[in-house]
Amino acid sequence: MCFAQIGRRCCIVVFLLLVQVLASGAEKGSKESIEVFVPCGMSIPFYAVKAEFEKRNGCSVKLVFDNAVVLLRRIRRGERPDVLITPGELEMNQMVKEGYVDGRSVRTFGTFKLVLVAPRGNRANVKRLEDLAKRQVKAIGIADWELNSVGYYAKCALERAGLWEKVKGKLVKHWHALKAAEFVCKGRVDVGIYYATCPFESGPEKLEEVGVQVEQRPYQIIGQIPTHLHPPVKVQAGMLKEAANKKMAIRFISFLLEPHSQKLLSMKGIPNYKDARR
Repeated sequence: MCFAQIGRRCCIVVFLLLVQVLASGAEKGSKESIEVFVPCGMSIPFYAVKAEFEKRNGCSVKLVFDNAVVLLRRIRRGERPDVLITPGELEMNQMVKEGYVDGRSVRTFGTFKLVLVAPRGNRANVKRLEDLAKRQVKAIGIADWELNSVGYYAKCALERAGLWEKVKGKLVKHWHALKAAEFVCKGRVDVGIYYATCPFESGPEKLEEVGVQVEQRPYQIIGQIPTHLHPPVKVQAGMLKEAANKKMAIRFISFLLEPHSQKLLSMKGIPNYKDARR
């Protein structure tokens, strides 16, 4: 074999080794990532959690915000985040039943209060849940109970209070929970049943997306609906069966339950589930 051939072969070997080393270095330097679908009303707490998780785990978290019903539709149409967050158990149960979310991964990490809200001035003089059956209450705002957890819990409360048959003819529902909240802010209904935290307490700016002038405070919270009238509100996280990064998806869900994260979530608008049930 001539020296020229040996030289060429040595160059090829060195080139291949260099490519392998560079590829290995790039692989080690690449950052892990996960995608999380989050209902839009939880943006503030989840931006805070994202920052902490990335700092502690070296994993990039892409947050995708949208209405919960829309997020489920996007999954049904083929999108595959690693983790899904839902504002109650109704949406998560649907995703587990339909085979998208691994039921073994689902964890409850927060809760919300269910409240009565009236247009500013409370023209129907509603003071408690039982008043919804009175004649002066003509229309009641509610999110579609077959699609939204907040509507599901509201329906349960009306049923347990013995009011469902008396008020179902007054109900004005919408599939989009934010649009249902708009009803009360614009005076289309006399009262509504919603979550306190979002949009009324922690995310009133969300109402601006549906044309509500928030600075005018066009609504008033009348009071909380007694918790014994509805199942406990379970804000949940679950991993998609087709998650691209299952290891980090499970780690993220577990991270939501850690004491530091629970404190952070509570400070930012998602009360701790265990504290609310005491």
